[in-house]
Amino acid sequence: MNKYLSINNFALLSLFLVPALLLSTNNFSVVVVALIVFFSIYYLIKNRAHCDFNKYDLLITGCLGAYFFANLPITIVDGSTFRYFQGGSRLLLCIPIYLMFRKAFILRSAQAYEWLSIGIIVGSIGTLVLAIYQFFILNMPRIDGFLFSINFGYLACSLAFLALCLSIKSKYNNLLLLAFIASIISTILTITRGAIFAIPILLIFCAVLNWKKLSLKLTSTVIVGFIVLSLATYWNSDSVKQRIDYTAYEVSHIISGDIKAATSTGTRFYLWKAATEAFKQSPFIGLPYDEREALNKQLYAEGKVNEYTRDLNRGHAHSQYFEMLASNGILGIVAIIMMLVVPLVVFIQHYRKTNSLGGYTGAVFVAGFMLFCLTEAPLQANLISAFYGFMLATFFALVRIEKYNAIQQPN
Repeated sequence: MNKYLSINNFALLSLFLVPALLLSTNNFSVVVVALIVFFSIYYLIKNRAHCDFNKYDLLITGCLGAYFFANLPITIVDGSTFRYFQGGSRLLLCIPIYLMFRKAFILRSAQAYEWLSIGIIVGSIGTLVLAIYQFFILNMPRIDGFLFSINFGYLACSLAFLALCLSIKSKYNNLLLLAFIASIISTILTITRGAIFAIPILLIFCAVLNWKKLSLKLTSTVIVGFIVLSLATYWNSDSVKQRIDYTAYEVSHIISGDIKAATSTGTRFYLWKAATEAFKQSPFIGLPYDEREALNKQLYAEGKVNEYTRDLNRGHAHSQYFEMLASNGILGIVAIIMMLVVPLVVFIQHYRKTNSLGGYTGAVFVAGFMLFCLTEAPLQANLISAFYGFMLATFFALVRIEKYNAIQQPN
């Protein structure tokens, strides 16, 4: 009994520590994920006789392992670096976490949601404190915490919507709503357009998923609060105002067909064009980094891309989708479907059938990353891929328990 209690307690503690330490510390949450990986492998070895495995488990294993295995052929062809595995290895290592969580939380699902909620509250507050310190005291034009500002923005936005979704069925609902606001402020202070523009889209997605039980008061409060917060930030922050004005300037040039004048957004179009050309050259497994660099130089000589695209290391596409298209070919498309589309479908279907909090929160969480992946390749980053894999493992495990163990959900 003590053995199982210690396993349960350690698993619950990780649900608190990972979001609590996510952005307020320098990669400490990755350390927690690494520890839980080792612990889960030990647990599975010790309890291998009792580890049943069904079709759902097989599907989840495929979701968490697809990114890694899609990179096997190109790594062999390249023969000079294991960098291709940078993101996929983190997701792969979350498979044993899932397999342990599906057992550890069978009798403690409600506690799992509670510990996760508290961790998100603490993490959101810590993130806001760090954001305020960097923006107002250090006078940084874009806060970045211990990361690049773009990655900080994505993770802060992710924390915000985890808080919002969990607030629906939590005794900490008021604190979770405050955590949502705190993380939204942190997101805005990064000036990360991909994260900021995701906010209204995810709010709409939340409403669509939950429209039958939508509270007019809550919906109005969130919408009005977001508009007021956005306008206040725009008029009181020069850096935010400049960023939004510059975005409008770029969009106007793109609409008129002058892509070169849209330095930031226009460059992404060139990068995506180069990635598409790489896919055409090797559609099955993609092109290795050195060949992508050579291709980009050739495209520049032909006047098809700009100087930034020509000189970029590894031919990076600044989009998870185009990056995997270029580096993994058709295998990359399969991996994208497995690690983003399939989880979204699994969570939405389960939510519609059972009104599951895990299904609802998991669906919004994955939808957020689907948006983030449009203009960056966040799942290549160490912290983000570890966090994404850990949260997928958590929600997959909670959904499995609800599907096969008939455990009552939080009220």
